[in-house]
Amino acid sequence: MNPVEEVVRERLTERRERLAALATDHPEGELVELLRRVDQALGRLEVGAWGLCAVCHVAIEPDLLEIDPAVSVCFECLSSEERHALERDLESAARVQRALLPARHLTHDGWEVAWLWEPKGAVSGDHVDLLGPEIEGDPLHLILGDVAGKGVAASLLQSHLHALFRALTVPDLPLADLLARANRLFGGATASASYATLVAARLTDDGALELANAGHPRPLLADRRGVRPVEGSGLPLGLFAGADYIGHRLELDPGDVLLLYTDGWTEAAKDGEEYGVGRAAAALRQAASRPLPELLASCRDDMEHFLGGEPRPDDLTLVAVRRTA
Repeated sequence: MNPVEEVVRERLTERRERLAALATDHPEGELVELLRRVDQALGRLEVGAWGLCAVCHVAIEPDLLEIDPAVSVCFECLSSEERHALERDLESAARVQRALLPARHLTHDGWEVAWLWEPKGAVSGDHVDLLGPEIEGDPLHLILGDVAGKGVAASLLQSHLHALFRALTVPDLPLADLLARANRLFGGATASASYATLVAARLTDDGALELANAGHPRPLLADRRGVRPVEGSGLPLGLFAGADYIGHRLELDPGDVLLLYTDGWTEAAKDGEEYGVGRAAAALRQAASRPLPELLASCRDDMEHFLGGEPRPDDLTLVAVRRTA
């Protein structure tokens, strides 16, 4: 089996154990049917037929397999009722995910923050959150992450990250320690092939900005010296339980802008050529003085112009932070 199939087998085996325990005490027909479908999927894995439609024998859509790894037919071969049920589930998942997003534009203690979040499909593996202080004078926290993969499976892990950082983030915990704790918990609760890149920022009322990076693309800083990447990174969350992280302190002057982004921006490609950090920095340099929502739209539009109408292959999230006082 390849690594993807090994992960699927782990998920299906865990699901089978739970269903078997439930079916023993409550042998309802629906539970027994679910158990039968999981057993069939495990059998298809063993003979190398998993992921192929049992009706037309073509590959089942990846998004459909992410929703239900026990599915045995492709989207085209689903019944009308099954299609409508799947569409309703995706719409519900999208509504739940959007409800978790923070305010799009806010100001706090001399800081202004705005973000742009555009999933590739109905749901996203990109994670953005702003954690406001519970006590006046405490810092504002910003989290931007990107779960490996796409579709429903990535969105479920994104929701897990949301809950994890909401529970762990406190004003007096260094960001390096915050990422180390999140890494241990995230890795312990997910499959071995799951991981997420992430950057966390803490904004204080004295103009200081603390950053800690877990394998995420380097943020871009626009100040009086121009635009440059902010160095420093650790391992993505979920790869190694004992990974260490480092916090970096920046001092921003009024008007300076820090732009955080997921790789759906810089790695968008046309004819094998990526948009890249160089074009991204130039786009930020041109738009750095604009209101933050316009700045974000301009950076996104510059990438779209580069693509020339070709669809981007990934989720896209941009977050802009400006020091205002």
